[in-house]
Amino acid sequence: MASSSEKLLLLLLRQGSCSRADLAKSMYLSRPAVSSLVDGLIRQGILRESGCGVSSGGKPPILLTLEPDRFASIGIDIGHESLLRGVLCNAAGTPVVTREITHDNRFETILEQAARLVGELKDAAAAPVCGVGAAIAGQIDHASNEIVYCANFPLKRRNFAGLLSERTSLPVLLENRARTAALWEYYFGAAGRTEDFIFISAERGIGTAIYLGGRLLQGRSGAAGEIRTLCVPSPDGCSLLPIEQAMSEKFLLEYAGGNPDAASLAEAWKRREPGAVTAIGYLSDATAYVITFLTMLLDPAQIVLGGRFRDLGTEFAAGLEARLAVEPVRPLAITISESGRIGAALGAALKVIIENINKETA
Repeated sequence: MASSSEKLLLLLLRQGSCSRADLAKSMYLSRPAVSSLVDGLIRQGILRESGCGVSSGGKPPILLTLEPDRFASIGIDIGHESLLRGVLCNAAGTPVVTREITHDNRFETILEQAARLVGELKDAAAAPVCGVGAAIAGQIDHASNEIVYCANFPLKRRNFAGLLSERTSLPVLLENRARTAALWEYYFGAAGRTEDFIFISAERGIGTAIYLGGRLLQGRSGAAGEIRTLCVPSPDGCSLLPIEQAMSEKFLLEYAGGNPDAASLAEAWKRREPGAVTAIGYLSDATAYVITFLTMLLDPAQIVLGGRFRDLGTEFAAGLEARLAVEPVRPLAITISESGRIGAALGAALKVIIENINKETA
């Protein structure tokens, strides 16, 4: 169970700043109890008083924030076929430096370039780096910190975390990239106002993360949300396709009639070119099918769309609502991720920050 100090710090991490009174109200603690916690954390250099809030009639409240420069964290994203994306964040989760570096999708090159990327970000840090989070397009065994499934990258059971840690002299924490992206959306992005949402990302593969009651749904083996083999109707309605195939770039581009890449497909759809309209119409149908299934099963308040869906934008998200077949009809917000292409790396760095907060307050 999380300590009161940990709960307080995570609340501040998500909200940015709070008064002692707001913390007491949110944590269901007395003002003296919260003040005692706050005073101790300030003495440790973990919190600081950052100014005054808006008065509700009396003395303006003093706002508290995390001390951003007490440590730094690094997040890297291994989810693109030729690019590694990395970010350096401060202790408040704010990105400070971002980098990209190429790779050729061989294990040795991914490891070498990941170590180089981490080294560059570490050199740019103004505070000690507490660790590296690696967002992986695959399934992670958290007990062993090992990659146990990875369809598109040669990383399965290769001790990637251990080898990267040896090369960088930093602890390395692995996590599925859809889950890291969803973590960032929960703390800082599109899902910041709800405790119940589902994050869906479509790129080379499909990734899903489920939050219920403000907690990530892990499942028995840590694989909850793996829906890549869920079948949806094919374009002609005569057969079924795994959703990962139906949403793949290759399939959609072929169905559109040969647009050269996914970004141009999105632009062609916005220009209402017939082939692109047909392909994206099918993507919308398949996405609505999945959202309907997940909504009927889990009853979320919000769906956050990441990955390729970002290129399609809010018009695509709005159009999904008319295609849903949820009975009984219930309010459901469908929004686009706010993190951009660096979202998985941001979430990986954030996971390291949360782990470090846990250690600070243990």
